[in-house]
Amino acid sequence: MKPIIEKILSIPKSLYVSIRLFPLHDALKLPCLVRYNTKILDLNGQIKVKNGIVKPFMFHFGFGGVGVFDKRYERSILQIGGILEIEGNATFGHGCRICVTKNAIVNIGADFVNTAAMTLICAHRIYIGTRVTVSWNVLIMDTDWHNTINTKTNSVGCHYCPIYIGDKTWIGTRSIILKGSYLPKGCIIGAGTVVTKQYMEENICIAGNPANVVKKDITMYRE
Repeated sequence: MKPIIEKILSIPKSLYVSIRLFPLHDALKLPCLVRYNTKILDLNGQIKVKNGIVKPFMFHFGFGGVGVFDKRYERSILQIGGILEIEGNATFGHGCRICVTKNAIVNIGADFVNTAAMTLICAHRIYIGTRVTVSWNVLIMDTDWHNTINTKTNSVGCHYCPIYIGDKTWIGTRSIILKGSYLPKGCIIGAGTVVTKQYMEENICIAGNPANVVKKDITMYRE
């Protein structure tokens, strides 16, 4: 299907999502462009624009052209029960899934790009900086969904913890970013990496499971 036809078919759903997530005077600017076959689970939350300047198609959801994915079968899913705050353009590729639960907050900086099939699950708080690039099949999740208990002390562990992803971070395919992760500015996350802890040094490459720093003084080349 040609991209222009795909977008024309998506206007009704895009308008519906915009009206549900934005005040009416902003929704009429069509800030959300949502692919026509996106499955909607919850739109009782809201999308906020940090600087207050709402523009058409700021939130771009479910489109793309990654050749190893078939958009007929990679259906996107949208569930926003809490707050999704964007600073500028935010692009989520085809097959992506967003779940922001009630009372949860996701902050995304300007010029965010996901190529395809990203899963973003927020039950508490996720911060993503500006110009962050996320490859396909990446999972970012700030919760385990279930608490744990120490069988000796009976102390209950919390099932969620904030995630921080710094500016200009590049997250490779099939990476997993879990609760409590902290990634400074300019990091590269290698393919298949599982991140569960905090890193303080900027411009490093983190890879492996468990994740380790494998290179320093390196970042994504951007023209």
